[in-house]
Amino acid sequence: MAVTKRIFQLSKEFGRDEKEIIAFLTTQGIKVSNRLSAVSEETYEMLKAKFMAPPEPEPAPEPEPAPAPEPAVKEEKPAEPAAAPVKQPQPPQGDKKKKKKNKAPQAAATETPPQEGQPATPEEKPEKEVTDLKIENMDKRTRTILFEGIMAGNEFIRRYSQNPGQTPLNKQKKPMLTADMDAWGILFNHKVENSDSPMRYWQSVSKLMTRAFKIINGFGLANRDALGAMRDAMAPIGGKYQPREVFTPEENKLFEEQQGLLFRTFGHGMGLVNDNLYALKMKADRMKAKFEYMDFLSYVTNPEDELRSNERVPFNELIEAVAHSARSIVRRFYFYNDHKERINNIIKKFLEWIDGYAKLKEAGASAEKLEKYLELEKKFIDIAEFMSFDNNLVDSKKEKKGVPSPFDTLVDLLEAYRDNLDDPDAERNFKYKVRGVVNIIYKPKEYVFTFQFGGLESNKDYRTPEEIAAAEAAKAAKAAEVAEKENPADNGEA
Repeated sequence: MAVTKRIFQLSKEFGRDEKEIIAFLTTQGIKVSNRLSAVSEETYEMLKAKFMAPPEPEPAPEPEPAPAPEPAVKEEKPAEPAAAPVKQPQPPQGDKKKKKKNKAPQAAATETPPQEGQPATPEEKPEKEVTDLKIENMDKRTRTILFEGIMAGNEFIRRYSQNPGQTPLNKQKKPMLTADMDAWGILFNHKVENSDSPMRYWQSVSKLMTRAFKIINGFGLANRDALGAMRDAMAPIGGKYQPREVFTPEENKLFEEQQGLLFRTFGHGMGLVNDNLYALKMKADRMKAKFEYMDFLSYVTNPEDELRSNERVPFNELIEAVAHSARSIVRRFYFYNDHKERINNIIKKFLEWIDGYAKLKEAGASAEKLEKYLELEKKFIDIAEFMSFDNNLVDSKKEKKGVPSPFDTLVDLLEAYRDNLDDPDAERNFKYKVRGVVNIIYKPKEYVFTFQFGGLESNKDYRTPEEIAAAEAAKAAKAAEVAEKENPADNGEA
């Protein structure tokens, strides 16, 4: 009768890993595709001899106890009636284990038949190995099931919160891209199969990128004109930086980095995000295509196979990164529209700073003056970047009342200092005026920034000597006036 056992059944029977059995058959020239492959009767006998054969070095020293079986058999007769009712339940469990790996020590078993506890010691190791293997395999399956269960639970919660049962799922209104969109908004009503399988991983990546494309492009169509105006305003700093011959390589590199920083801060929008999404989608599609021509043997037996060992970012991290990038488009869009005039002015002034530095170099300005000019130019970039963080240094309520914002005041003071570099009092005047731009009590964070921005020192008076002398004289006169009012009688008696 032909044997039709499969690899996974043999793994349980022999207590060996499936990969170990497949690898052994491969070395013998027997092709098997996976764990469901069946083996012939001859192959089964070969595997049985390989994985269940007794260890050869142990039976060699056991011919000596040959005479021992005779008294052992004689002793069995009186021992059977007393021991049979007590120890009958144990042999069935021990017999199965003996069939697997206890065929070699038969002589040792016949030596001491009443001591049935001895065979347990050689059986503990294979039993532990099989148990550990089962636990390991079960752990992998459990992790996969757990992850898929969590994904399904999150999807149910999301759908339940958006659809309390009144609208069919297929007729729900798809969420629009907003500054608060989360990962599940990107995956709205969209099934993503994610597991340990690399093929499913790249399929899910491709689906995610397609879904993100649709959401972002939908936002673009809804705000086409405003996004077009924003793109045109960012054009001067959105292109490639053009180096100037009058600048050194270090100076050109500095201005190029500053231009990129301003563009990322104010103008990084749909174009670059879509480029990244497209590149990642193409990567996923290429990886999916490789599975059509995969080497199954290498995939099963080689842990370093490209399709198995290729490092991939966890899928939940990828979802969060895409969602955050999509939200940033909306944030920059509304930030630009709220401060359109100010941001356009920043771009214009940045180009003016570069032109002014080029003119100084062409005119042969001193190294000290060039260094100071460049230092102030870096401060301009710092204040523009700080202003973009959560609308710092901008108070729209005060602006409506005609009160200039601290940001605009600092920029004006910085430009006044730049245009009067030859004045020895220019630096002192700049620091003195910066000192009073922001109140430390009401805006401590902004005050710390302006303190560092102006290069101020604690407990230092930046007024001119004349102003300090005049202030002290006024203070002394006021003190004398107060003293005279407090003691009028003394003055009269005198």
